Amino acid sequence: MIGRCLLVFIFLAAGSPAGAQSVNSQLWAEYMLNYPFANSWNVELAGTYSTLLESPRWQALDIQITPEYALSPHVDLQGALLYNRTNQYQSLSSTEVRLMLGTRIHLTPFSRVLTRLLLRLEQRNMYYTETDTREQSYRGRIRLETVTPLNRKTMFDGDKLWYLVADVEAFLPIEQVDERFANRFRIRLGPGFRLNYTWRFEFLYTLQASRNTIAGDFETTDNLFRFRVKHFLHQSKPAQVQGNGN
Repeated sequence: MIGRCLLVFIFLAAGSPAGAQSVNSQLWAEYMLNYPFANSWNVELAGTYSTLLESPRWQALDIQITPEYALSPHVDLQGALLYNRTNQYQSLSSTEVRLMLGTRIHLTPFSRVLTRLLLRLEQRNMYYTETDTREQSYRGRIRLETVTPLNRKTMFDGDKLWYLVADVEAFLPIEQVDERFANRFRIRLGPGFRLNYTWRFEFLYTLQASRNTIAGDFETTDNLFRFRVKHFLHQSKPAQVQGNGN
């Protein structure tokens, strides 16, 4: 029921006018290497290359490591360390080191449609090369996500499985910072294909709305086209591991 309501909300929100002042398109390529072990642990190493398709263009590279522990079928605990380098063609170049603590709550762990709530608290440490300045800020992230098998009864029922990913996420800065468009809202939808336990492929469309401050209308709308490859090195429980990414 929760998953169906989320899908309806995503389609309605994606089809409504955003009232944004500008629209951009971004291309993301992601490789997510996972190593589950000891029946309760998973470590994900994710690399992401992203770029703006319009001018003035920029490009960014993310490297993130995320250890995760399954406390129970309903609750996972996780942390993360992310390194980001962004090269802007007509502006500043920046480096970010981000620390994260979070939890994933499995609302329907034994149902056909997997529905989860991902809660994260991030400490962001920014360094701007040209001005030799540093900033530190904190923000929360709340994501309601669903994964739905399309040609199988469950997500764990055999290989060559098609599935649908859908989620909504809000970025909540705890303190106001100088960074432009720190407040964001994302809607994400797209198909995935699990060839076997080792390899999974996803193509996700993300509608991202951003604004400078908490108050006021959204000022930009970004169309994110994300290609993902998920690689699992070791077959072990928990089988519900899907990976976070950024």
